[in-house]
Amino acid sequence: MGFRSVLKRNLRLGLNRSQASWERMIGPIQARRNRDRLRSINALDRIQEVRLPGTDSSKLDHLVLFSHFHPRGWLQRCIRRELADLRGRGWQVLLLSDHLDAAALAWCDSQEIGWLRRRNEGRDFGAFQDGWLMLRHRGLSESIERLVMLNDSVYPVVDLEGSSWPMFLDARDASVVGFSDSFQNGYHLQSYALNLPGAILQQPWWESYWATYPGWGGMTIAIRDGEIGLSQLLLHQGVALRALHPVSRLRAQLASAHLLEQLQLHCSKEASQWIQQQLLSTGLSSLNYVSPAHYWAIPLLLDGCPFLKRWLMESNVNQMLDPLLVAGGQVSLVDPDELVDYLRPPVTGFAG
Repeated sequence: MGFRSVLKRNLRLGLNRSQASWERMIGPIQARRNRDRLRSINALDRIQEVRLPGTDSSKLDHLVLFSHFHPRGWLQRCIRRELADLRGRGWQVLLLSDHLDAAALAWCDSQEIGWLRRRNEGRDFGAFQDGWLMLRHRGLSESIERLVMLNDSVYPVVDLEGSSWPMFLDARDASVVGFSDSFQNGYHLQSYALNLPGAILQQPWWESYWATYPGWGGMTIAIRDGEIGLSQLLLHQGVALRALHPVSRLRAQLASAHLLEQLQLHCSKEASQWIQQQLLSTGLSSLNYVSPAHYWAIPLLLDGCPFLKRWLMESNVNQMLDPLLVAGGQVSLVDPDELVDYLRPPVTGFAG
């Protein structure tokens, strides 16, 4: 072993030992801080104001918790359309947000949509945690027959009725239903949309999950302990998970003639062949490495999923296929006017 290799190895060992010593030293301090955070969350300290949906006599048997964030408090046009569709189908909606401007609040009142104003912490699962704990604290959780959890990380297609959206909302079985699933870092339903039966909500382990969830973390915790952690808990408790557009089926469709035919309804023959080739290139790795809502957004959309990941249209730093290649020119899929207040593109500098 050469001098440089020995030096690198020793530096790496030294760094690992120093990090381990530091973690042992601050571990008790961090644990105490986290216990204090959980006590504060369970005491509803993050919640600043609540207006329940509907009227005083409204039942919350079919309830949607919708996690929302906009730095200016806007309730974007596409989100209003999605929420109005839910109301039209008989669902009560509780909007979880850190800030809503006057126009958003007035619109919510006109639709009898409730809202919970909270400190912006913990991303969508932190918001769901506050929403659920508030309902439990007020004795409103026991009447819920179906609970849907949604967030604003996805754009709803214009023609919701022609997608799998009605099938998702009409679920009545004992399973937890989502639109897409993933094996990435552990099997789970992708949590931008979940539909849960009321029987689950009365289980002690469900209560324990939200009472102990570390709802102050960033994206890593929201994915590891939220999206993946909740699915793994449900599986461990014997609850079936059902994806309307399972990743295994999407994988098989990548090589199909049917997908090429679908693409040619939206694109030229040359473009369709190129898109399919790009999709097929993901077949070189196991599906355990693939998030279908990101890598396979186009076949997912063509399979009937009603949502497009905002991240793909907004930044897409990993250069995955942009679903607007297919959806951008279709009035049934994307309304370009709605993207104006929905997308928050990163600052990239200026040409010239």
